Amino acid sequence: MIKLAVTSIWAVNNRIDKVIDYVNNPEKTVERPELSKEALAVRRALGDVIDYAENGDKTEKMMYVTGINCDKDHAVEDFLITKRRWHKEGGRLAYHGYQSFKEGDGEITAEEAHRIGVLLAKELWGDRFEVVVATHLNTGHYHNHFVINSVSFFDGLKYVRTNADYKRMQKVSDKLCRMHGLHVVDAPSVARGKTYDEWMAERAGKPTIRSMIREDIDYAIRMSYSEKSFVKTMKEMGYKFKFYKEDGVTELKRFGLQPPGAKNYFRFDGLGKGYDFDTIRLRVIENMTAPGTPLLEEKKSYKQWSPPEHDIPGLPSTYRRYCIRLYTYISKPRKREYIPMALREDISKLDDYIEQMDFLYGSRITNTEELTAMKNQLQLKLNMLIAQRKRLYSHKKKVVKDNKGYEINRDKQEIRETSRKIREIRKKLKLCDEIFITSDRVLKNVDAPTVKPEDPKINKKGKVRIR
Repeated sequence: MIKLAVTSIWAVNNRIDKVIDYVNNPEKTVERPELSKEALAVRRALGDVIDYAENGDKTEKMMYVTGINCDKDHAVEDFLITKRRWHKEGGRLAYHGYQSFKEGDGEITAEEAHRIGVLLAKELWGDRFEVVVATHLNTGHYHNHFVINSVSFFDGLKYVRTNADYKRMQKVSDKLCRMHGLHVVDAPSVARGKTYDEWMAERAGKPTIRSMIREDIDYAIRMSYSEKSFVKTMKEMGYKFKFYKEDGVTELKRFGLQPPGAKNYFRFDGLGKGYDFDTIRLRVIENMTAPGTPLLEEKKSYKQWSPPEHDIPGLPSTYRRYCIRLYTYISKPRKREYIPMALREDISKLDDYIEQMDFLYGSRITNTEELTAMKNQLQLKLNMLIAQRKRLYSHKKKVVKDNKGYEINRDKQEIRETSRKIREIRKKLKLCDEIFITSDRVLKNVDAPTVKPEDPKINKKGKVRIR
């Protein structure tokens, strides 16, 4: 069952430098020639981990980063110094933790999410380990990443995650959420093998990276008459393939493909039943139907939406045009039209883009400078309301003790009204953060051309060919 803050932690055994580079700037993890071979291996591994938690170029946009018992900008060096001091540079190199907060309703701001993450890390590991905490916004909800050095700076002992440690992490996380006035609910367990984000996306009926790859494969199969034409079509859609080892001769046991814009390759046999490469070959051979089925099903119902009639220059106008473009894909799907993966991903977030557009129109914000000013004003109001609610709670506690019924009811009503205003402002602050993150993507995609692979044609002899 999902708690307001869902938590997880797992060991990192190799290539940690990528996760540290996701938490830290890769430019700050330059190799040092004076380090030993073993230390260099540790350094690369730590850099992988921090990169995974902080890289601002990824869809998981980094919001805040804090180092506990270490300098966040030199976490790799600090981790390595501790390992060398205790002569423990091998084995498990670090642990990577995760804490995700409930989506929607302005439940929490980025600042609060990061503050809770730092408090959690300090209580769990702060007395013995170096930790980097990074807060991200991904698909509408804030979540924290923790990178924990596997070796304690205090006593040189290695961290070992037990079931009891994992339960304590959940318990402390829930306690901190309650202390900050956040709602905690039970949550269903996530299916084995799925990330929390994938589970959330499927639960909300949104596409995942694997589901979009499967859609592209289905499309390419319909457009193909041979294995060669299938590969050609996928390449036209921006995919790369990995069939051979680095020598270019030895064939891999498990083939992979890389979606456009992705950093890593996905194995065909990891995409689900019917998508291993041997099955794809058979599906291509058995393909006897002409292409034409749209990738977005016409039978699927979408709620009606009408864009604002008036136009406001700047960000509102850009968001309006982009929302119209995305809505057109789902309201009037065209046969044979290939929709790039980036646009399909944004189609699933159309409601979020419309909400951001409505906020820009309602606030008449035309650029990021005005957005920053708006966020600062909202933060000041939020701080005042939180202080006001704190005073009301203190006063209520006093009148309850004195058994003053009228004042108790009045305080309860004022607390409810103040809490409502706090939720509204938190929701607006979250929209500001989302617009900061998505505006570059909207500007990039609003006029991006739709690439369409060549259609196969049937010649006079009844054989399929490519034009």
